[in-house]
Amino acid sequence: MPLMPAISTTERERQRFEHLVLGRPRPKPGRNKARKGKVPPVVRLAPGIEEIVQLREDYSHKAQGTPETHHHHAVASRRVGSLARLVASGAIDAHQLAAAQDIAAAYEATVADVAVRIASYEVRGTGGGPLAASAEPIAAVIRERAYDSWRKAVGVHGQMLLAIIVDDMALTTAAQRWRMSNRRARGVLTTALDRWKRC
Repeated sequence: MPLMPAISTTERERQRFEHLVLGRPRPKPGRNKARKGKVPPVVRLAPGIEEIVQLREDYSHKAQGTPETHHHHAVASRRVGSLARLVASGAIDAHQLAAAQDIAAAYEATVADVAVRIASYEVRGTGGGPLAASAEPIAAVIRERAYDSWRKAVGVHGQMLLAIIVDDMALTTAAQRWRMSNRRARGVLTTALDRWKRC
């Protein structure tokens, strides 16, 4: 990245107004500077303005949302989760990762059931019959029962395990917070993930 020559205050203010306020694109290099067969040099703007214009250029093809929103989403999607890092390091295997994903789904379903709902006093027009009562799917009941028995089985380590599995907390951070060694925390995690299959 070439170093930027010192820019005067008036030049910086002009660039700020043109590119940030008016939204004009980056200026093109002069005709003499672009030689045949060579990539033309990029005109660099003042620090602070360059980053915003570059962000706008990177995500100008997106139809909806701001460039900042798309950038934050791209950074978050590139971030590797704590469980994926544990799989990559060999601390847990693919079956234990699948168990962790099942536990996270069961936790989310259980928490979603506790959400505040709004009551409706309107008359329902189903008229009775065999389809009048809404039956909860049996898979949700089985998942909830499995989660309950797993939560009882892990005992006092439940909060730490949920922090790692659901909240994506790093194993080392969780071990420090719950005052145990990294090795013991890894052992508790692998034992709990293996226990999910039995629940």
